[in-house]
Amino acid sequence: MTRRFVAIVLVLAAWIGGTVAGSLGQTPAAASNPGILIGKAHADYTPLLTGSKPIVILAVGSGARPGEDLLHSLSDSLHLIFLNPDQHHATMVGIPRDSWVDIPGHGSNKINSALAAGGPDLMVQTIESRFGVHIDYWAITTFWGFQAMIDKVGGLAVNVPFRMLDTYSGVDLHAGAQRLNGQQALAMARDRHSLLSGDFGRQEDGGRLILAALAQFQKEYDKDPSALLTWIGAGLSNMSTTLTVDQVLQLAYTVTAQPIKNVQNIVLPGSSASIGGLSAVALNTAAVSAIFRDVTPDGIVSQKNVPPSPTANQPR
Repeated sequence: MTRRFVAIVLVLAAWIGGTVAGSLGQTPAAASNPGILIGKAHADYTPLLTGSKPIVILAVGSGARPGEDLLHSLSDSLHLIFLNPDQHHATMVGIPRDSWVDIPGHGSNKINSALAAGGPDLMVQTIESRFGVHIDYWAITTFWGFQAMIDKVGGLAVNVPFRMLDTYSGVDLHAGAQRLNGQQALAMARDRHSLLSGDFGRQEDGGRLILAALAQFQKEYDKDPSALLTWIGAGLSNMSTTLTVDQVLQLAYTVTAQPIKNVQNIVLPGSSASIGGLSAVALNTAAVSAIFRDVTPDGIVSQKNVPPSPTANQPR
C-alpha cells in the first residue's frame, strides 16, 4: 500500500515539475516530443518503499522550448519532495532557481544551470553535494506537457492566494477559488514579476499547485474511482520513462489516503545578491542546513525550522 502512495506522488511531481498532476506511461514511452521525463537518480539503487525512511524526488520544471533538449536545459523551477510512506507525510522543499552553488566540475553558478551543463545526473549530483540529501527519482516536465495535462483533466481547481498580474508570464488572476485552464495554471506557475518575493514566491506557488492537483485528484477519485483512468490517460502521450509499469501504475490507488494537511510546502530562505555580475540568490546557510538536518531522517520539518512564507506579505 505504501508503494502505491509513493508512485502517485511521483506522478504528481512529474506533472508539476516542481508544479501539476499527471500519470506515467509505458516503459519506455515512444512519444516523439515528450512533455514529461522520469528516471531513477541512481541506476543501481532502488529505494525501499516501506518504513519511515523518506523517498526523495527531484521535480524539475524545464525551461526548454519544443525541439530543444529537455535533459540539457535551464531548469525553470526546482522542488525536492520528501515522502514518508509510513506516516503518510510529505514535505516539498522549493529551491530558488537562481541559488548560487558549486556545480561539480563546473565551478560556481546558479543552480538552474546544472541541468544544462550535465543533464539530470549533474543536477542530482549538485543538489546532493550541496544539501546532503540522497535523491531517489527525478521528474522533468515542460511548458507544453504542463499545459496539456491540465487541459486533459478539465482544468485545475486552485485557491489563488492573491492578485496576480504579470505581463511576462501572462498571468491575470484575482484572489479566490477558481478553475484554471492549462494556460492560466502555467502562467501562475511562472509568475515572479508580480510577487514581492520574486523567485521565492514562485517556488511557493509551485507547491500550491501540487497541493491543488493532489486535492482535486482525491476529490474526483472519491466521487468516481474511474477518474483514475482520466488522469492516467492524460499523461500517456506525453511521457517518457525508464521505470517499469509495475513500478508506477499498480501503486496509484493509495493516493486517496494521503491527507493534504500532512503535506508541508516550504521554500529555502535566502536573499537576492549580485555575484560575479549576475543576479543570484544567496541562500541562508544556517537556516538551510537546519532544514535539511531536520527533513532528511523522516521527511518532516519541525515547526521551529519551517521558514516564513515568502508570500506572507503579498497584497491580495
